Amino acid sequence: MTYDPYDRELVPLLYFSCPYKTTFEIEISRMKDQGPDKENSGAIEASVKLTELLDLYREDRGAKWVTALEEIPSLIIKGLSYLQLKNTKQDSLGQLVDWTMQALNLQVALRQPIALNVRQLKAGTKLVTSLAECGAQGVTELLQAGVINGLFELLFADHVSSSLKLNAFKALDSVISMTEGMEAFLRGRQNEKSGYQKLLELILLDQTVRVVTAGSAILQKCHFYEILSEIKKLGDHLAEKTSSVPNHSEPDHDTDAGLERTNPEYENEVEASMDMDLLESSNISEVEIERLINLLEEVFHLMETAPHTMIQPPVKSFPTMARITGPPERDDPYPVLFRYLHSHHFLELVTLLLSIPVTSAHPGVLQATKDVLKFLAQSQKGLLFFMSEYEATNLLIRALCHLYDQDEEEGLQSDGVIDDAFALWLQDSTQTLQCITELFSHFQRCTASEETDHSDLLGTLHNLYLITFNPVGRSAVGHVFSLEKNLQSLITLMEYYSKEALGDSKSKKSVAYNYACILILVVVQSSSDVQMLEQHAASLLKLCKADENNAKLQELGKWLEPLKNLRFEINCIPNLIEYVKQNIDNLMTPEGVGLTTALRVLCNVACPPPPVEGQQKDLKWNLAVIQLFSAEGMDTFIRVLQKLNSILTQPWRLHVNMGTTLHRVTTISMARCTLTLLKTMLTELLRGGSFEFKDMRVPSALVTLHMLLCSIPLSGRLDSDEQKIQNDIIDILLTFTQGVNEKLTISEETLANNTWSLMLKEVLSSILKVPEGFFSGLILLSELLPLPLPMQTTQVIEPHDISVALNTRKLWSMHLHVQAKLLQEIVRSFSGTTCQPIQHMLRRICVQLCDLASPTALLIMRTVLDLIVEDLQSTSEDKEKQYTSQTTRLLALLDALASNKACKLAILHLINGTIKGDERYAEIFQDLLALVRSPGDSVIRQQCVEYVTSILQSLCDQDIALILPSSSEGSISELEQLSNSLPNKELMASICDCLLATLANSESSYNCLLTCVRTMMFLAEHDYGLFHLKSSLRKNSSALHSLLKRVVSTFSKDTGELASSFLEFMRQILNSDTIGCCGDDNGLMEVEGGHPSRTMSINAAELKQLLQSKEESPENLFLELEKLVLEHSKDDDNLDSLLDNVVGLKQMLESSGDPLPLSDQDVEPVLSAPESLQNLFNNRTAYVLADVMDDQLKSMWFTPFQAEEIDTDLDLVKVDLIELSEKCCSDFDLHSELERSFLSEPSSPGRTKTTKGFKLGKHKHETFITSSGKSEYIEPAKRAHVVPPPRGRGRGGFGQGIRPHDIFRQRKQNTSRPPSMHVDDFVAAESKEVVPQDGIPPPKRPLKVSQKISSRGGFSGNRGGRGAFHSQNRFFTPPASKGNYSRREGTRGSSWSAQNTPRGNYNESRGGQSNFNRGPLPPLRPLSSTGYRPSPRDRASRGRGGLGPSWASANSGSGGSRGKFVSGGSGRGRHVRSFTR
Repeated sequence: MTYDPYDRELVPLLYFSCPYKTTFEIEISRMKDQGPDKENSGAIEASVKLTELLDLYREDRGAKWVTALEEIPSLIIKGLSYLQLKNTKQDSLGQLVDWTMQALNLQVALRQPIALNVRQLKAGTKLVTSLAECGAQGVTELLQAGVINGLFELLFADHVSSSLKLNAFKALDSVISMTEGMEAFLRGRQNEKSGYQKLLELILLDQTVRVVTAGSAILQKCHFYEILSEIKKLGDHLAEKTSSVPNHSEPDHDTDAGLERTNPEYENEVEASMDMDLLESSNISEVEIERLINLLEEVFHLMETAPHTMIQPPVKSFPTMARITGPPERDDPYPVLFRYLHSHHFLELVTLLLSIPVTSAHPGVLQATKDVLKFLAQSQKGLLFFMSEYEATNLLIRALCHLYDQDEEEGLQSDGVIDDAFALWLQDSTQTLQCITELFSHFQRCTASEETDHSDLLGTLHNLYLITFNPVGRSAVGHVFSLEKNLQSLITLMEYYSKEALGDSKSKKSVAYNYACILILVVVQSSSDVQMLEQHAASLLKLCKADENNAKLQELGKWLEPLKNLRFEINCIPNLIEYVKQNIDNLMTPEGVGLTTALRVLCNVACPPPPVEGQQKDLKWNLAVIQLFSAEGMDTFIRVLQKLNSILTQPWRLHVNMGTTLHRVTTISMARCTLTLLKTMLTELLRGGSFEFKDMRVPSALVTLHMLLCSIPLSGRLDSDEQKIQNDIIDILLTFTQGVNEKLTISEETLANNTWSLMLKEVLSSILKVPEGFFSGLILLSELLPLPLPMQTTQVIEPHDISVALNTRKLWSMHLHVQAKLLQEIVRSFSGTTCQPIQHMLRRICVQLCDLASPTALLIMRTVLDLIVEDLQSTSEDKEKQYTSQTTRLLALLDALASNKACKLAILHLINGTIKGDERYAEIFQDLLALVRSPGDSVIRQQCVEYVTSILQSLCDQDIALILPSSSEGSISELEQLSNSLPNKELMASICDCLLATLANSESSYNCLLTCVRTMMFLAEHDYGLFHLKSSLRKNSSALHSLLKRVVSTFSKDTGELASSFLEFMRQILNSDTIGCCGDDNGLMEVEGGHPSRTMSINAAELKQLLQSKEESPENLFLELEKLVLEHSKDDDNLDSLLDNVVGLKQMLESSGDPLPLSDQDVEPVLSAPESLQNLFNNRTAYVLADVMDDQLKSMWFTPFQAEEIDTDLDLVKVDLIELSEKCCSDFDLHSELERSFLSEPSSPGRTKTTKGFKLGKHKHETFITSSGKSEYIEPAKRAHVVPPPRGRGRGGFGQGIRPHDIFRQRKQNTSRPPSMHVDDFVAAESKEVVPQDGIPPPKRPLKVSQKISSRGGFSGNRGGRGAFHSQNRFFTPPASKGNYSRREGTRGSSWSAQNTPRGNYNESRGGQSNFNRGPLPPLRPLSSTGYRPSPRDRASRGRGGLGPSWASANSGSGGSRGKFVSGGSGRGRHVRSFTR
């Protein structure tokens, strides 16, 4: 029997009470359920006493009345509830409200003797609190009696003490905690200020800090309530708009919508029509959706900070920054917030949002709703809230699962909600809690005398057991049982059925008992939240001791071993660390499982929870860290990591997964706990900069751990646990950058020896240490480096923050400069790689390094240019230069870097030839220009030419600049902008000559021509460029004619882009008067409007001269082109605008009269000398303002690497393997190595014995200042058998279904049937017509397999195909480059060519493999202004294609055309390969 989550629905809540009901309401409903006749002595006594008090003091208002007032609150819950049920006529509540109002009255209080008056007022406020909890009726009566005004009179009165004011605030807080109270507080009566306004006035008066804190808490609650009201309005608005749409758009109507798995083709059709219907019918604007996202994010933020910002401070507390001790008792704000959520139908609203395609397809909405839901599901009360709203929750989960399935069917993993199977986790969590409620209510009903294995009980336990079968369910069960007292349900069951209760034989046979054993073991193994073990460890250990024959209980005993007689306090730290030291040799063995528990408890006791805004810092955590250091924690944790690495290395090298689910859970839990402990200790130690930490075992162990756990996830992307491990590793390495003492003078020596430099040295040297660590090392370096500027933001960043950002980058640059040799070696070593993931990581790192400061930019670009110089000069002088695939790869790298502003300016700086010693770069640039003029026939030369033209395009693009033009006053002039971002006039002249020579050359390829025309369009935007273009046109007057002729002769649908670009260029250089006269409304007309600063132009007669030759006039060529376009436009509507252009230009030329030669009267625009590179870096644009945060720019700085883009015909390199093996592996004995790896290896990959070369540091390491960092630990990677370097697809046998250690194929047969066949074997057998023997890995899979078969051993996600690297956050795609843009619309800033559809282009950077996930992400080429809104010029469309971040070469080094990748509006943001040749 398998567990089908879709079969189960939530039912009304049992046993537990609803989280937003007050104790009074719960008591009333309990009495109603029990019936009035049930004996209830406590309630009867309380009600009798309450009645007596009310009768006694009807008139008397003296001392005894005050005493009575103080007694009443304790009688209300039981007494008043009983009275209301029994005696409905007696108005006890009205009388109590009356008393309350009198008690709050200052005049009445002043008549009392001293001391009694304060007691009376305090008793009155407490009575308000008690009565406000009597449900809607209590609050309504209080409000009618004017309680809010009464409390404000008290608060505004003179000479009222702070403590009394705090009591009054507490009373006010309890009134507004009921929705009726909140409504009255916010609205106010006619012509009277609302309570909210009065409260603001009160806080603005001179109040003590405690009073202000108490008042602010009430304001925060009001804000939360108002935000929910806003969301409800938006939700109702959406519901109205979409209710007119055909029914199939709302799965809510069809209760089985989420369950049916219909024909996928039909579903796709329905979905397409749904999207269309909705986009047409629901005029939901982008602004509304943006507002909705902001509101949901604010709800999440307020709920997260509620425990510190929304509760009334205890009377004895004081709001300081930090505290050592303090009142631990704190109110719980969440029941009130849940009441607000309930009254605003929040879950129903979320379900609606997830059911309407317009919002459910929006990544921002999905992410914001997921954050709120995930937060709710973290706590017991939150889960109970889901269960008390069970109908809405059932629909909500169905809507989430529907999205999940939809994305699975499409093989997409794009949306935030889907990344971590959150829908399933939420479903499993609520189901688990439902089972727990069933267990508890079973014990309420049954007694021990009944039969032990009750069928209902077994059904519940069986369901729980089935949920634990998949990893998501297992983590959900672990999570829910570790909340509050849920585990008690299983412990009660075991105590109920244990030997003492039932006798030995019955206990053994009890099925329920065995289920309970298994479930408790699963919870203890998989839950890292060990707080619940503090209460339950003793009783569990007792049960384990009692039943020594039960294997599960004995295993549980091992897990709980370190908890014997342990209290979870700071004092237990030394004992736990001692336990870890003693058991470190048993790590990852059945005997050593207690280690995991010990580390979890240490984390719980010594590591503070992540800080939340508004929270007081608790200094007990500082004491805990001191304890960790004094108990030699640092050395112990490093040894744990080293030991873990040594155990994981061997199976990892064999590409084996982390073993069984339990093995994986233990590994991840161990790594996470150890990393958290190290992070806490190092953060505390290095925070002030007064200590230095030089134990380099830490970075070295972290680098290895990252390689083993985070570099190559088998699923193709990091799951949330692996992502957290990667984040922790990065955070720990970044703590080393804090250990730099600011007071020390900085010299070469101190720089090279501080903690920052030592950490960098360790990370950089690890990159090239062994081939298996290449990729991991590059990811690690990339994650450590700061993000490239400018940041994209919706609000102005303060100058102070900008200077911090720039200084951080300068400090990184200084520390990296010390390691210049290592950096150069890394760039040199990887520059020639054909392994595309590594190519992409290298480009990414080079861009990050260049972006830091001018010294690193020059260092990296010098290294790249030197490589090109060496490559081109390696051939002897007399022969013609040979261009190899290595040249192609180097030029591809240069092209990728030139499209980034910092790299481009460094290149310009170097090729100017003005710096002494750098003349060779100017010469090599002229060589490259010469190459473009004579492309030749060979494919490799053609490719090189394409890369060089693409580099020229970047160099001539004025928008790729460190200082972006802004609409502010005092910003730089356009001429200064050009001088800082374009080549100088000598270079510009040679570039223009080269461009025109390329146009005139009949051998130039299509891509090459297209890029040249685009470059000329960039230059024609300003006088400086147009002047040089005109002077080159005088020298080479036939260039435009030969290009026009070529356009006409080769015109087809595929070459239409060149034609339209060329026509656009001609319209651009014509003077603006003629442009106005052929007005048509296509986007090309706006080109000129954006550039009022250009004064120079070419008139139509001059253009006619340039386009004609002796044989034919331009009019005839245009006529021919018009016919061709007409012919093709029948099939393709997109050619209509091209046809209009052709006609317009033809008319213009016809009306221009006789052709004239180009005038040479133009004055040459003189550019000022460019600023030094250092000045440009110092004054660079640090951020770009946007009206709305653009998800497409925010989502990812580089798009990830896609499986489809791996090039199959990669370069093959000749290698003599025999010679290589003799040289490197002379003492390698294959037989004994295989025996050691396979035959002696136990069933689980992690159970290997420690290798001989491995010695844990036996001697003590003084890990403070004195540590040398040299231990006797021999890194496993240095042993003889090193994996060969990764080729093509990353490590070894990635994409094939080969697993050297495949448990499935090596299992024993336990049946007489013939052996079953694995699906991979079956596919292989079908294609090869052979049946592989069982137990032998199958042959390598053919690359193209039918689409539906997922590759088992490789990366899942893209539903078959090649099963190689897949999906969003794995490797990096070269985004659309300049080879063939789609037209760029809108502002210059939104330079993303392909992201028109809202769905599918958002990468959730939390789950990402190597995404940059820190802070707001800048675009790669943000073409907008510095911290100001883009000026009108910037907003005009300039008719240039979508300048995507130009990671130009997808297939560097491949033969054939240079396939650029552009995704048009293709469905859901998938990349589409477009060949433009």
